[in-house]
Amino acid sequence: MRIDSRFWLPLFIPVALLLIGGTLFSASQPIEPREPVTSSDTVDTKPLRLLMVGLAQDMARINTGIWHEEYDLIQQGAASIANHPKIPPAQIAKIKKTLGAEFQNFVRFDKTVHTTATELVSAAEARNWSGVLTKYTRIRDGCVGCHTAYRDQLQPVLAK
Repeated sequence: MRIDSRFWLPLFIPVALLLIGGTLFSASQPIEPREPVTSSDTVDTKPLRLLMVGLAQDMARINTGIWHEEYDLIQQGAASIANHPKIPPAQIAKIKKTLGAEFQNFVRFDKTVHTTATELVSAAEARNWSGVLTKYTRIRDGCVGCHTAYRDQLQPVLAK
């Protein structure tokens, strides 16, 4: 059976670029394996900026796991996201003051990311590829949505 090139050719180039780009990205930025975060670690706090750096590393770990189909790596990154340190109370107060009524939406973004990261751990444990991709997309969208909505407002306040 011959597949019409009008169908696969337009898809081939973007998919090839994504695969090459992801492979180059993952190869150029090695990720040091970390021990999975346990529930006792969540009592720690980190300033929001440092917390976000850690979450970006966890997302990179998940990305690498997806590109290489390494469920354990996906699971590690998702567990770290689900159990990340809390924002210090002084910063929470600044965030509340800055966002006002929007603070509850900020909290919703955080809860969505946490819940979905826990679901991603389960999907990775079950070797459920479709579930992994769906949960990863929801986490990514939650992160980007929160950044889009609040980064510009919070960055100058928290940098002081």
